[in-house]
Amino acid sequence: MRKAIYDCLQTNCRKVKAWYQPYVATPATKKPFGVVVFAARTPATRVGTFQDFTVWLYFEPGDYIPLDEAVQEVKQLLHERRLMADDGRLFEIQWTMDGRDFYDDALKAIAKNIEFTIPGGVT
Repeated sequence: MRKAIYDCLQTNCRKVKAWYQPYVATPATKKPFGVVVFAARTPATRVGTFQDFTVWLYFEPGDYIPLDEAVQEVKQLLHERRLMADDGRLFEIQWTMDGRDFYDDALKAIAKNIEFTIPGGVT
């Protein structure tokens, strides 16, 4: 799933061109960039399993409007998007929420997160 999501963002996202794995970027990393972070997979319940993930977007400090525009683009690219995992199984992504405006002191960047879920994980 991770590879399919990264491939989709790297191929289609115009406002953010650089995509990194979690904890790879440094304060010197050229901005803007994005990171996809997977949460623990929720085990099966009466409503099924869920795989949540977060997209973090990082921009140079200053104006939040370009960051907000990038958030909208990522949501449009991923919400209700069906992608194929490496093993050939399809999964559909659902947007669940946007995070607040944030300043990441460690990366010296303004940031926002976008939360998504994959109902059922991979089918």
